[in-house]
Amino acid sequence: MIQKFRWKFIAISVASLLLVLIITLGSLVGITYVQSQNEVNRVLTVLVENEGHLSPHNAQPAFGNQNDLINRNFLGGRYNPEAVYQYRYFAVSVDPSHRVNVINDTNVYKLKNTEIGSLTHQALDNHNKTGTVKTGQNEYVYRVFRSNTGQKMVVFLNKTLIYNRFWLLFRVSIASGIGALIIFAIVLILVSGKAIKPIVDTYHKQQEFITNAGHELKTPLAVISANTEMEEMLGNNSEWNESTKEQVAKLTKLINRLIALARASETGEITLSKVDFSQIVQNSTKDFRSVMKKNNLVYQVSIREGINVIAEKHSLTEIVNILLDNARKYCDPHGKVQVRLTRSTLNKNAILRVSNTYKEGKNEDYSHFFDRFYREDESHNSKKGGFGIGLAMARELTEAFRGKISVSHNGDEIIFRVNLKIAK
Repeated sequence: MIQKFRWKFIAISVASLLLVLIITLGSLVGITYVQSQNEVNRVLTVLVENEGHLSPHNAQPAFGNQNDLINRNFLGGRYNPEAVYQYRYFAVSVDPSHRVNVINDTNVYKLKNTEIGSLTHQALDNHNKTGTVKTGQNEYVYRVFRSNTGQKMVVFLNKTLIYNRFWLLFRVSIASGIGALIIFAIVLILVSGKAIKPIVDTYHKQQEFITNAGHELKTPLAVISANTEMEEMLGNNSEWNESTKEQVAKLTKLINRLIALARASETGEITLSKVDFSQIVQNSTKDFRSVMKKNNLVYQVSIREGINVIAEKHSLTEIVNILLDNARKYCDPHGKVQVRLTRSTLNKNAILRVSNTYKEGKNEDYSHFFDRFYREDESHNSKKGGFGIGLAMARELTEAFRGKISVSHNGDEIIFRVNLKIAK
């Protein structure tokens, strides 16, 4: 249980860091992407306004305007006239016969006129004023417009180079984020033992207290029981003696359950092995047959033979007995108790299903049924009896076997399911 809590603490901490990294690094990458997109639009605007030419002087209005404090001043920084030389672009004009004339191709590397013509026709065939075409490793964003003389022109800008900063930051963010998570997880694994040490010490002291107190309480209970029996032998039998015997039996059962629950939490004390689940369920259901009959309950049992699981024999028997006793206790008068042991669809797990008619349980909160000392009747005056630790014990034992236990309500029935791995 302590190890499970430790790994849960580590998982939650790592997940929290992951969320922080996603928000911070994601925001940074997103801002860089938007900034690159705005930069592409501004450069294209300058190229269109200057009919395919870009210089430090004519770029000043688009890049030097500091009125937009967020986009231009804070994110883009101050305007540097020499920054315009980093862009790769070309411009063409198209006559009425669709012949392409190259106007400016001095700012591209090894791009032949035939390839420029092919890219131009590809852009015009899209029938959009703006779009993207690709050649080799580069993507060019284009914009179709009319010059001051009314001639159709197309300017192309290499967006791959502009977006390189974004992709570099994206890759670095992923690598650094994964690295940070790994380092954080390693450090957390190394120090988590010390972090939860006070909780571990408190837990062990609680378990030790329960065990010691349980053993100490057994002695006065044994004396009370012996005195009660002596009174009966002396002929002083009365309803008070019977009541005392019943309360002693209840307290003894409670103490034994508390000690067993404390030991069950320490999974190291349970040695797992291959056990015959079918035989255990068969024996337990047989023992409860007379009790069910005495309570006028319909008792149906269906057990598939030869199902072996990884568990501990006596603890697994205790789980079955707890569920059967719970079904008997909370079953409606003249109701039905069903017990089924089957294999899962893929024959990897054994499924024990214990159900009983319980019409009043339709609106109950089943999320706390396996909590220690949980009682739906908070006044603890329930006529059904019980101490609220049986199901908690069943859950901890099941988890010690690396299995699962669940509860649900369907129709008029409350259903408990135990899922354990089948032993090969």
